[in-house]
Amino acid sequence: MKITGYQTSAIGVPVSDTAIRDAVGTYVVLRLRTDEGIEGIGYASGVSPSTVRSFIGVLEEYLDQLIGWNPLASEAISTPRVKFGTPGVFRRSGSWPGYQTRAARTIDVALWDIKGKVANMPVYQLMGGFRDRVPCYASWRIEPGTADALDLGTSARFLVDQGFRAMKFHVRTLDHDGTVQHMRELREAVGPDIDIMVDNYQGWDLKQSLRMADALAPYNPYWIEDPLPLEDFEGMRQLRDAMQTYLCAGEQYRDLVSFRRLLEHRSVDITMVDLDLGLTGFLKVAHLAEAFGVPVVSHLATEVMAHAVAAVPNGLTVEYVPWASPMFHEALQVDGGEIVLPQRPGLGLELDEAALRKLALD
Repeated sequence: MKITGYQTSAIGVPVSDTAIRDAVGTYVVLRLRTDEGIEGIGYASGVSPSTVRSFIGVLEEYLDQLIGWNPLASEAISTPRVKFGTPGVFRRSGSWPGYQTRAARTIDVALWDIKGKVANMPVYQLMGGFRDRVPCYASWRIEPGTADALDLGTSARFLVDQGFRAMKFHVRTLDHDGTVQHMRELREAVGPDIDIMVDNYQGWDLKQSLRMADALAPYNPYWIEDPLPLEDFEGMRQLRDAMQTYLCAGEQYRDLVSFRRLLEHRSVDITMVDLDLGLTGFLKVAHLAEAFGVPVVSHLATEVMAHAVAAVPNGLTVEYVPWASPMFHEALQVDGGEIVLPQRPGLGLELDEAALRKLALD
């Protein structure tokens, strides 16, 4: 089997239930084609509209080099090999190093989709197959200042009615008192049996984090995410040791070495992995974290990352955000607070061609 071609497209998907009215999420969709008629799907989210052409340029530069490669040899494609003069395709050079990483991982996801279709297996089974359904949490609709969810309690109860047993809000611009008030209203709305996570985007220092942990403790948050700057491994270790709430971090790391440092410093209770590591990178982090007795969770890209979390024994929960759903014919099924993994080969995703044409960016 050989890679014979590809198609890339940029689309703008309306983002509902956000603090920004008329927000649109920019996605770059990849269709990777083979000489046996099997096509793999991957996508990148969060691309700036002003730089989407630059990202596609980086992505297509890599894709051009893939023509003729075996799509099942993802490690051979992605790992630089100086010996014998056969370097891998994904090498950082020149400008846009962040986009190079994201482009490489977008391709990696499409390669796994092809692998699953060749093996006639869902990707989560091919990656390890630990279980066929996995817990998830709602990560939208209960944000501070949400335009179309002004009644926070109503929005939170709506998510519970949809079957979610856990939810997360991002602190955004809330100060100390505002964060506590937001948490209090959520807890009062959903009761004691629903898990609530708090994400702070690395916005506090150590002392602020300690004060916030104490102030939030009466409302029993499940975890506090990214309270400190990502490079402050020692500060995270001190915070983890001092507070009762779980500490979650990792979404900003883009290489295995950073996760090794995070785990060796005992800086987290829960490791979060972003799609920008690809599915291959997720597996490596998950296995490394398992050796330290640490569970892993996913960041965004629900349709893809659900496979990854379900594949490994230390997969804890999946971040559920429905914003990419309009690209596909079917949304993921949530039952009793768990995602039911699709049983179709590969990622089990079918692009909605009519929707892609409607959402296409010029």
